[in-house]
Amino acid sequence: MKRYHVGIFLELPLDVGGGFQQSLTDIIWMRDWAKTADIDVTVLTTLPDNVAILAELGINSVYLKLGWFDRLFLFLKYSGPFDLLQYSMRVCAPFEKKLIKAGVDIVYFTTTSNWNLLLYKLPFIITIFDGCFRDSPEFDEVREFAQFERRDIVWRSAVTKAAVVVTNADELIDMLCRRYAMERDHAICIPFSPSLYVSRSAAADQQAGDVTILSKHGLEPGYLFYPAQFWSHKNHATVLLAMRLLRDQGETHRLVLCGSDPGARAAFEALVAQHGLGDSVHILGFVPSAELGALYRGASALVMATYFGPTNLPPLEAWAVGTPVIYPQAFEAQAGDAALLFDYDDPTSLAKAIVRLDSAEERARLVIAGKQRLAYFAERIDEGHRQLARHLMRLRYRRYPQIY
Repeated sequence: MKRYHVGIFLELPLDVGGGFQQSLTDIIWMRDWAKTADIDVTVLTTLPDNVAILAELGINSVYLKLGWFDRLFLFLKYSGPFDLLQYSMRVCAPFEKKLIKAGVDIVYFTTTSNWNLLLYKLPFIITIFDGCFRDSPEFDEVREFAQFERRDIVWRSAVTKAAVVVTNADELIDMLCRRYAMERDHAICIPFSPSLYVSRSAAADQQAGDVTILSKHGLEPGYLFYPAQFWSHKNHATVLLAMRLLRDQGETHRLVLCGSDPGARAAFEALVAQHGLGDSVHILGFVPSAELGALYRGASALVMATYFGPTNLPPLEAWAVGTPVIYPQAFEAQAGDAALLFDYDDPTSLAKAIVRLDSAEERARLVIAGKQRLAYFAERIDEGHRQLARHLMRLRYRRYPQIY
């Protein structure tokens, strides 16, 4: 009897941060659930380095090498007339042929992959983290060099053609239905989870390990922490300007930043120099995932000023280790009462939120509220996983109809 075979497609590198960490969480859930459902799972990654990273977590994976012919097909797929040519010739893309040869029955994309455009025969599950290129098209990274147009093509194809659309927020489902006429019953909500590296149980020597990691980076506990890549939409500037306002009022705060640099770091460093805050800002660059827990625990607060949502991973990680969260008002639906909220276009608003954390009572309230918020999301995650499992069981039956 042929077993249903899910091919999980991982194309993100480790240094993208949250998207990669959430993909790992999704892969582990799918692997573990599939064992209980007599379904086969193969993790396919386009990056050789990911094979070793997955192996460290006990996940077997296969390196899927994509060549110039695969990429040529993908390039041509952005042109509407090529669809007609492909239809008339009845030819599958090399990418899809590789998946079929591997025995895959359905592809599970853990991100909004443009490779979904190449699937003619195989159904797929797609993950949509956000629609921020439409929410905030003013940022270079979602506009220049046809990024906006490319994303719009990919999103439209993904949500209208996918057998299942996995999102992380109910408001995102509403948005996709409104913008792209997505069928609502194809979508499910599985909220983000704290990354595996942060949510693991505390070891007996955790405190000593934390001291070692902080010492490695020349840090003392009590800093403001913002883990994010250096994109302009991450809005590091508002955090810096809030610190400038507080300094002018006689308050000194330290800011620790970590994350890779896709291109906006130099502009931020120039802003740091302009405001004379070089001694107060520590930029660590990309740090190993295993160090994140210590960096969160050493912080007096997570300060996240991003313009992109509606959900983000760092608040969940901060809640998991008991670190208070300061977060944009725009994303109150995710934070509930477990964060101090501010206007991400107003440094004064953020400065006031930072000052509020001087209250021990407020800090204690936020820690308790964070744990409660995590418990709420855990229930939503379980329900989302049950919905995804039901979809997969139906898809399996339609592919191989028999009594299971």
